[in-house]
Amino acid sequence: MAPTDRHRHANRDEDAAPDPVEFVQELVGSVTDYARAEGELLKLRSAKRAGDITGRIVLVVALVLLLNGVVLMLSVAWGIWLGQRFQDPALGFLLAGGTYVLLIGLFYLIWRLVLRDRITLAIVNAAHAED
Repeated sequence: MAPTDRHRHANRDEDAAPDPVEFVQELVGSVTDYARAEGELLKLRSAKRAGDITGRIVLVVALVLLLNGVVLMLSVAWGIWLGQRFQDPALGFLLAGGTYVLLIGLFYLIWRLVLRDRITLAIVNAAHAED
């Protein structure tokens, strides 16, 4: 195995002064290696973060689709049940729709009075916690 520059440097006499050209070349090589390693680390961190975000998005989309299906079936059942109670299917579905209007209004009030500020504060705190 052929000796490398570092081996030759180690085998020199203790009294000999180091060659500045060799020192600068080794320094440039080390800095280049460091820069490449940092670039690879940055790519790996970016890929990991992108993978985490993609995984969360897929999970949220799947849960939203599942929840939409459940809400749709419950809405139809609610409308049919109300229609049987009032002996008018159209009135049952109208009341089921009215129920959703009331729920949306209630959620809007809760959002304006309580949730909006808490969620905003939680997001700001989470952003500062990552630093």
